[in-house]
Amino acid sequence: MTNAKSVFISYRRLTSKDITGRIYDRLVAHFGENSVFKDVDSIPFGVNFCHHLEQEVSHCPVLLAIIDPQWLRVTDAHGNPKLANPSDWVRVEIEAALRRDRLVIPVLVNGATLPDDTALPEGLRGLVHRQSAVVRCDPDFHRDLDRLIHRIEGVFGSLTVASSPPPLVANPVNGQAAVAVLAPVTASKPAQPSAVRPMGRRRWLRLTGLGLLGGGTAMAVRQQVPALQTLTPGDVSQAVPSLATLPDRLQKALEQGEGPAPEPEFSGLEPLEPALPEPVTPEPEVPTLEVSDSGELYSYESVSVDEYGMGRSQVKFSTPSHKALRLETPIGPVTLRLVSIIGGQFVLGAPATELGHDPSQPPQTIAAVDSFWMSVHPITQGQWRAVALLPAVNRELDPNPAYFTGNDRPVEQVSWQEAVEFCDRLNELIKTHSDQPGLRRYRLPTEAEWEYACRAKTTTPFHTGQTLTTELANYNGTKPYRQEPVGQFRGTTTAVGAFGKANDFGLYDMHGNVLEWCSPNRDVSSKDTWRVVRGGSWQSPPQQCRSAYRAGLKADTRSNEVGFRIVGEG
Repeated sequence: MTNAKSVFISYRRLTSKDITGRIYDRLVAHFGENSVFKDVDSIPFGVNFCHHLEQEVSHCPVLLAIIDPQWLRVTDAHGNPKLANPSDWVRVEIEAALRRDRLVIPVLVNGATLPDDTALPEGLRGLVHRQSAVVRCDPDFHRDLDRLIHRIEGVFGSLTVASSPPPLVANPVNGQAAVAVLAPVTASKPAQPSAVRPMGRRRWLRLTGLGLLGGGTAMAVRQQVPALQTLTPGDVSQAVPSLATLPDRLQKALEQGEGPAPEPEFSGLEPLEPALPEPVTPEPEVPTLEVSDSGELYSYESVSVDEYGMGRSQVKFSTPSHKALRLETPIGPVTLRLVSIIGGQFVLGAPATELGHDPSQPPQTIAAVDSFWMSVHPITQGQWRAVALLPAVNRELDPNPAYFTGNDRPVEQVSWQEAVEFCDRLNELIKTHSDQPGLRRYRLPTEAEWEYACRAKTTTPFHTGQTLTTELANYNGTKPYRQEPVGQFRGTTTAVGAFGKANDFGLYDMHGNVLEWCSPNRDVSSKDTWRVVRGGSWQSPPQQCRSAYRAGLKADTRSNEVGFRIVGEG
């Protein structure tokens, strides 16, 4: 259930998923994860989803309608505009908000403009008369979001739900006062409104849950408060005969619900709100482990393109050779999937004729790798946070190190040593679950393993073929590698696997998104402070995303371009 101060984000998942993800992350960082809603994926089976969506929207005083340049033109499988369908989710969401007179803010992204009202269904035409907000890409993104957040804060500040509930709530069913919070008074002097001791919101909600307050009647009797506050104790005893027993009843309920209550700190008329004991922060629960071989096929698609970026082939694969490492954590289950890579020989490195080849790089050589398992994605922030809850082995880990936040985005700003600590903690956890089948050790891949896995039996600059496009990977595509069209520069990481295409081994994001730490080769001294990263990042030009590209960084480097993936051994 949403709370009283919530934001609902309505957007087209096919055309504005990335920018909406960034907007969502900023709003969550400011308002909290339980106050921002952008996906209603938990609609119960058999429930009318239109009614369910309307109910969800009704709980949120603010709806952001994300409008991108394709928003009006998105069509269904039959070529009909989606907005023309009364059951279209986006249409249902916005119409419900307009009908309930919620604050609806059109948020124009990627250079979009408000559509003409004649192009919209009748139920959506009110949208074009709402003041819109523009959210641009970097370097203006955060400034635009600051303005949007300030506007939403103004809406929340004007809500009628007060931070403290009324000092007296009456029960209209039996005519008796449920709770009265009054300052100590004498028989000869009426209580002044300024002497009323407020009741905190948390305590008010707790009493509501105990059945001592009627949550639905608080607003209905607000107009009676000034008169009731002037009552003397004698008046109260005559008007509400049962009030004298209320402190005992209230204290008894609190003792049952919260444990022993402390002694009141006031004399005279005893306060009806005994102080709460200091909350005790429980020790964090250590995640438990479950390794499963589900028996289900792991299915994925790979594509290849020519030098113009045009698709040449698309192949679907299915393999039973995958494992799911499942961590049960206090923040919910987290799954880390690995796929089997059959070892073999390959040509390591790039030929001198390959565009982007650096003569200072080692020459091509024949290399061989044994079979291993590799995580299908770079390690995500959700996976990192789960392992960071495990006991330390050699060093502490920051559970939230990433600059571009999002549970499904790759973790970044982690050093090589911290990536190794991630593996060490998994290995220690495996030791405590020796009765379970599965892999027995996790580590970073070697350079040879990483390039072998990235190439997936190809010899071209990319596993996609002669070039790369920003429709297939997240990198700086403003300067094409060959003859492909100019691509985009997103300026941020994207959710792992967001482009939906893997290589022939079933691995996603091998080109771009984040650079990935590798283990040193055997001939590297353990005292060497430099480590190799592979794969390119969201900021890299295509030349630096090639399968053969390698770069060196200090092992203690933390960058929003650098993450990692892991290798498992049986």
